[in-house]
Order: sequence, then C-alpha cells, then structure tokens
Amino acid sequence: MKRLLTILILSISMVVYSQDMKKPIIDIHLHGYSSIPPNVKASWAGETYAQELTSPQNTEMHLQMVIEEMKKNNIKLGVISSTSVEALTKWKTTAPESFLSGIQTDELGQPILSPDSLKILFEKGEVDILGELGLQYFGLEPDVPMMAPYYKIAEENGIPVCLHTGLGPPGGPHSFAPKFRTTLGKPTLFEPILVKHPNLKAFLAHAGYPYIEETIAMMYIYPKLYADIGVLTWALPVEAFYSTLKHLMDAGFGRRIMFGSDQMMWPGAITIAVKTVEEAPFLSESEKRDILYNNAARFLELDPELISSHHK
Repeated sequence: MKRLLTILILSISMVVYSQDMKKPIIDIHLHGYSSIPPNVKASWAGETYAQELTSPQNTEMHLQMVIEEMKKNNIKLGVISSTSVEALTKWKTTAPESFLSGIQTDELGQPILSPDSLKILFEKGEVDILGELGLQYFGLEPDVPMMAPYYKIAEENGIPVCLHTGLGPPGGPHSFAPKFRTTLGKPTLFEPILVKHPNLKAFLAHAGYPYIEETIAMMYIYPKLYADIGVLTWALPVEAFYSTLKHLMDAGFGRRIMFGSDQMMWPGAITIAVKTVEEAPFLSESEKRDILYNNAARFLELDPELISSHHK
C-alpha cells in the first residue's frame, strides 16, 4: 500500500512538472461575443473530432471556457476580436493580463469605432488591434474608401491590422452573409493598402487559404507582412493543413507565421489547434516555438519583461 501511494505521488508530481514545463503560447486570433447560439456543432470542420465541438449555453460560459482552454495550453496572451465594445471590455476586465482587444466590423461592414475613437482608445490601452476586418463578408475589398482613415491612423500610431482573407463558413452567401464572395478573400487585394502605407503593421488572417500562392507572393514582396493560421488548424482535414503550412515554411516564412486558433463559438477548438501544430511532423522544435510564441511576440513588440514573465 505504501509503495502504491509513493507511485501515485510520483505520478502526480510528474503531471504537475509536465504542465509547469509546458512552453508559453500566444493566440493571435480569438473571438468574443455579446450573444451566442447554444448547442451549435462545428459540423463543417475537417475532422470528425472537430465536428463534435459544441457551442456553450451563453457568453459567460464561452468566456470562462476560453480562459480554461488558455490555462490548459499555457496560452499566456490572446488577441480577441469582437463586434461589441462591451464584450471586449468584459473579456479584458475578467482577465486583464491575458487579452489584447481588436475591433471588428459592424452590420454595415465598417469598424465598430470611428477612426478618432480608435486612436483615442488605442492610446488609453483599451483597444489594441484594428481587426479582424471582415470586409469580405460585406462584399467589400480592403481598399474601400471608408477604410482609408483607419489605415492612416493605424500606420501613424503603430496599431496592428488584421485582415480576414481566404474562406468563411460554408453556405455563407445563402445565409448570414449574402454579400460574401470567395474571390474577395484573395490576399493580393490587400496590396494597394501596403503600397500606400509602407509602415503598416499587418497580418493576413487564415494565411489567405486557399490562395496560398498569393500569400507567398505578398509576404515575399512585403517583408513586414505576417500571417496567422487561425481556423486552418481544425477546420481543415489535418493533412490539408499540414500541406499548407509546409508550403509556407518551404517558402521561407517560418518567422512570420503566427499561431491563431480562431475558436469562434467553440472554445474546445483551441486545444485541437495547439495539438495540431505541436504534432506537425515536419516542424523542428525551434520552428514550433516561433509559430506558437516568438513570431507573435515580435510582431506585437511585447516588452522584454512581459516575455520573460511568460516563460516563468
């Protein structure tokens, strides 16, 4: 009995040690909501285990489950985007050390804050990111005139910009996004903005999938441009994601690819996303570290003391 107890204590100690030694992660692509439909499954995801993901009963549960997932995976910092300033405030108030906030587009397709408000709230530390800009869902190109003052303020104040590129949930044009068009997700549509604003800090959400050749061209020509792999880690069949990620790595962009879960209504997607990257057979440990933490820390220009605290 004594020997069995000793083995049990050692086993528990090893689990705790393993958790303590888990290296830090930054999730550059999260979402917060002011309302959420309960019990919705991610039936369109790429693998059966992801298709079983189910949305929680309400926004309170969603927030708490996201925080639990972050702790479970040692995600030290997450960038949340929302169409609701109230939701952003709630998330940052609940876990101020864990979140940066980004503003999305409203029901008309424009950011939920005016350009002046964006500048003021950024200076006050209440808003950190312009985006995820879901202009594609409203039938808009990134260079639409109403966005001009936002890009100008973002460049002048060093505000990172996240642009939605690539695809969206299946059936969107026939349901929640009648103006959505697949071709509006092409990364090259963002080029006029990068030409006008050479110092803009920007990244392409979803790495422009499936227009990966365009993503490669854009990241080659514009060395300051980053990309995240949000949603690809769990909404694609795993081999399709690995093929995409390897293509980007082979093209030489291993230090500009950032981890993002894009968990949307399904907090459990976070663990799947982390596991999918950690098990990528073609990535070295240093490459995984870059994708899961280092690249985002560099892009966000995190304070060295904060980075150090994340590694304790």
